[in-house]
Amino acid sequence: MQGEAGERWRELCQQAVVEQDSQKLLELIREINQILEAKDRRLQRQHLAGKANEASAAITRHSQKRG
Repeated sequence: MQGEAGERWRELCQQAVVEQDSQKLLELIREINQILEAKDRRLQRQHLAGKANEASAAITRHSQKRG
């Protein structure tokens, strides 16, 4: 992870390791989870965009060969 989200994720994990209050620990884990889910969504969008670009390029190459 990069930038603020990456730093925040690390800070939250460091806090969670030593947290004694179960309610506070749960809050930390929820926030960590939100950050990781957002990262996962970004990666999935990037992956799908890459696949779409590959498909588009393949169609273009195929069309150029035929023409």
